Amino acid sequence: MDQKDKYLIAVAIVICIVISCLSPYIASGDPDGLEKSAEDSGVAEDFSIEEINGIPDALFPDYAFADAPDDQTLQIVALIIGTIVTLGLGYIVGIAVKK
Repeated sequence: MDQKDKYLIAVAIVICIVISCLSPYIASGDPDGLEKSAEDSGVAEDFSIEEINGIPDALFPDYAFADAPDDQTLQIVALIIGTIVTLGLGYIVGIAVKK
């Protein structure tokens, strides 16, 4: 890998981390998606998975920790860690495929 490729990878990593830091501030507070559609149709919280077939609900319902404070710093740290882990796994897969 030459110096130009290393520079490009470093810039890409910095861009990914900057986007991770900014995303809690620029994300919509009222996203339009599956949950919003379910709420609009009136079936969003009518039942629990556990009530239907005995399977317990998700560990993180609504993608949130139950006791965690609503803190954007915690979200930013989680996004940065997720970004680094994802990029690291991608790098490892790339090396494995190259061999």
